[in-house]
Amino acid sequence: MNYDIFTTDDFIKDEVFQQWVFSPDEKSNSFWKCFISQNAHKQNEIEEARQFLLVFNCKDKEVLDSKIANLKKRIDTALDSPDNVVRDYNTEPRLSGGSKRIPRIKVYAMAASISIFLVYTFLFFYVNREGKLLATGSYELITQKGQRSLITLYDGTKVWLNADSQLKYPESFAGKKSREVYLEGEAYFDVAENKDQPFIVTTSDLKVKVLGTAFNIRSYKKDDIIETTLIRGEVKVESTGKQSKEITLRPNQKVVFEKHSRKLMLENQVETDKYTAWREGRLIFEDQPLSEIISALERWYNVTIRLEDTSSLDCHFSAKVDNKSLEEVLDLLKSSENIDYTVNGNEIVITGKLCKE
Repeated sequence: MNYDIFTTDDFIKDEVFQQWVFSPDEKSNSFWKCFISQNAHKQNEIEEARQFLLVFNCKDKEVLDSKIANLKKRIDTALDSPDNVVRDYNTEPRLSGGSKRIPRIKVYAMAASISIFLVYTFLFFYVNREGKLLATGSYELITQKGQRSLITLYDGTKVWLNADSQLKYPESFAGKKSREVYLEGEAYFDVAENKDQPFIVTTSDLKVKVLGTAFNIRSYKKDDIIETTLIRGEVKVESTGKQSKEITLRPNQKVVFEKHSRKLMLENQVETDKYTAWREGRLIFEDQPLSEIISALERWYNVTIRLEDTSSLDCHFSAKVDNKSLEEVLDLLKSSENIDYTVNGNEIVITGKLCKE
């Protein structure tokens, strides 16, 4: 097969390429690594095709053709709709947030110059990034404050990485007893099922072991707790150290690990949307202290927030932040409480006293 003249679409529809994407082995990995090293100009197209297949998780040619045709139809609809608004999820931190209109001429140029996969990611608000290769041979993906990212690992597992987080993972899980990754920060995992190769997420104090499932982990270094919330499937959460403990989670359960006491506590019938809404650009706070809310907003908007009245940090609030800019969030707080705020670059100073008795 003359792969050196293949386009992204050709790779997507090629059965040999699909076999490598969905069921990689030592032989196929060796072939494609060799091909990429000898045809560096094809690397981007290969990666676009690979990500496309993993996102759609589809091998049937007719279904693929149908999906591609549907994408083209969506592009045409976007071009023909002057009021079409596309949310800007690029990784540059922005205080203003929100959405922006794309000039018609610019959309035409964009559709003509980028591949179907990139149009797909643009229309569906994905930001796919590759990790940085470390000297150890593993990869590292880091999101700064104000950034979020989606990456699909080589086994098909999708990982949504929240702001101010770090994910370390191997290039391939082939030949390993388990699929192990390391997380610092927050991430949502949709794990590809493989009964012979369990998927393990290691944090500073916990190991989460699964076969195929979807769950959210929040494990920031500065936080006093680590939370694991299960959406579907089953996971085993094990604390590390001398007095290790293990809890098995079922859907709609959450386990909280207290770093100081090293206790694992199980919570039943939790509203999982509260813990996963960040993937869709939403933050949900339910009766949480302002100190926790401020930490989340600082990561989300890449700012520093300072309160003149530090006693207000213990005040509890409930709020839903749905794709709002920081100014809109602060204005909501201002309208409900007797406070004001000033913006100086990336620093926000809140004046006044909250939750007066």
